Amino acid sequence: MRKRNYIIFVLGICFLATTENSHAQFLKKLKKKTEAELLQKTEEVAGKVLGDDKKNEQKENTKSEPKDSTQSSSKGEGPITVQDPGILTYDSPNPLFRDISVQHYKGIPRFGSCDFYFKSPNRPDGSPEGKAKRKLMEAGYTGFMQLVQINLLNDLFKSIDKEALTPRPKTLNEEEIKSHKAQQMLANFVFAVGSESLQQQYFCNPEENSGNCRVVNTWGGFRADDFTENEKYVDFVDKHLDPILEWSKSFFSDGTQTVYLVWQLKDLGTYDFERNGFWISLPHKIRNGRGFDYNSTRESYFFTFLPKTDYGQQVLSKTNQVEYIKGKVLFKIEPDKAEKLINDRYKDLQIVSKVKIVFEGLEEANRFSFTPTYSYHFQDPIVEIFEDIQLTQKLGSLDMRQLVYKEN
Repeated sequence: MRKRNYIIFVLGICFLATTENSHAQFLKKLKKKTEAELLQKTEEVAGKVLGDDKKNEQKENTKSEPKDSTQSSSKGEGPITVQDPGILTYDSPNPLFRDISVQHYKGIPRFGSCDFYFKSPNRPDGSPEGKAKRKLMEAGYTGFMQLVQINLLNDLFKSIDKEALTPRPKTLNEEEIKSHKAQQMLANFVFAVGSESLQQQYFCNPEENSGNCRVVNTWGGFRADDFTENEKYVDFVDKHLDPILEWSKSFFSDGTQTVYLVWQLKDLGTYDFERNGFWISLPHKIRNGRGFDYNSTRESYFFTFLPKTDYGQQVLSKTNQVEYIKGKVLFKIEPDKAEKLINDRYKDLQIVSKVKIVFEGLEEANRFSFTPTYSYHFQDPIVEIFEDIQLTQKLGSLDMRQLVYKEN
């Protein structure tokens, strides 16, 4: 009897020990699972804001996202992701380069006046998300225009020296000038669009005291000797030049690009009670400053208005006449709505037109500068007017086929 009780006692202890051990293992597994899920969720949130983590992007693409959609352009522009709200992303073909993100309207790139994510008219959004979006747009528009240049000036890369850096030419040697220019464009692109790890690999400037790496726009860093500088350049060209040239073909693929051109309507003028409306400037007569456009107009895309339609030609002919040179047309609006606009000191009116940018060739005045020139024309006769920078509160529209012009 005593022996049997002893056996039962020993078995009971073993059972408790086993149960306790299993319970501990279960808790340990649960903890690991929870930590993994929390880490995954954190990475996904960061990835959505910064768009710089390719692994997170691949995870997101496997899920059903009702707010996002992926398009394939008929021009062969590759995967394009339309994100909510208002961000269009050209997916990078290589995780070593950041995606190109710009703002959009109706799924088409938006240029000119852009959303700088202000919480109020005079106060920018200082949250981490707001700052991250502004940084994303600054890099995105820069990368977009650099890829455009690389594609349109592809002829320069046929002359690029892949074995050594070309010094600034001291003579008018066309091949050397082309090579030097192409190498400059390549370095600027990598410095702007390359991932942090890629920049540290090729542009690291070690600090003397701390040993930390500071990224600078020079192959191998400021302290690199000629051998190191050339070594970094040659290694990069060997591994990455061809994929960059291929990626650039997605931008202005046929020498044109359709965009929505947005300008801020700063001055409504005096309400015309006889005509029931304001006299406002047509889009091709407006020039905003570059303060709030992420430099999206610095490439002179919108300096030369060259219409391709009957209504566009009519607009140009009319506004070239001395008495209509200011390009003022009637925007009809009811008096009660007009009064609200006049009294709203925070109004931020935007005029939106769909245009096509056309690459016209290189500037002829200084052919060794290799400066692209462009023209643009309207693609839609309807011009929309909004009350907000986000283009969500439509105020009205103009039809360029039925305009009423004002004499100066």
